[in-house]
Amino acid sequence: MKAIIVDDEKHVREGLMLLADWSRFGIKTIMEAVDGNEAVKLITEHRPEIIFTDMRMPKRDGISLLKWIHSSDISSKTIVVSGYDDFEYMRNAICYKSFDYILKPIDPEILNETLERAITEWNQQTYPGKPQQDDCGEKNVMQQIEEFLLESYNKDINLQEIADRFYLSREYISRKFKQEYQATITDFITNIRMEKAKELLQNPKLKIYEIAFRVGYQDEKYFSKVFKKTAGISPNEYRSSLI
Repeated sequence: MKAIIVDDEKHVREGLMLLADWSRFGIKTIMEAVDGNEAVKLITEHRPEIIFTDMRMPKRDGISLLKWIHSSDISSKTIVVSGYDDFEYMRNAICYKSFDYILKPIDPEILNETLERAITEWNQQTYPGKPQQDDCGEKNVMQQIEEFLLESYNKDINLQEIADRFYLSREYISRKFKQEYQATITDFITNIRMEKAKELLQNPKLKIYEIAFRVGYQDEKYFSKVFKKTAGISPNEYRSSLI
């Protein structure tokens, strides 16, 4: 993911660079612009997902930039960072669909919380072939993750891969997924694998090691250990119980 910081004050740009937890949110490229004109060029060329902008700037101010973004086919999330608790600025930020309005001096906690919400909403609106309901974005993202796990349970999936795929932090995914499904992602995958294994054990022609491999385990002994822990009996005992 990419982000751009648009502000004529260098210390503000540097402050945002230091305070935002970019790597946590999968943002690897952070650009800078000193005014709206420079921002337009960079945004047009690089299409950053997140745009931070000041309101008072020379040449082209924040309102003009927001208006341009709003009229363009750009799906970026714009976050206004301003030193002015000004009604006119806020009215324009709302009018041109800015995601949020943060006041200077910047509170790191507020900044990162806002950034996390913006990325979640951006992901929900732009992820190919998925629902685009802003009012329940978090839930839909978790549903997308659930679908991904159901499709990929037999692969070697880790939390970082999921975070990269859905443009969210590992911490956010872990917390929200557990809230939604009352289980960790690891436990959720294990449960899927065990249910699939029970289905496959109904086929007497399949060897235990074949079943283990089909549900994502390279080691038959480890698979049997996990199966017994969850089912209370070994795979062979479970198969015998079906007869």
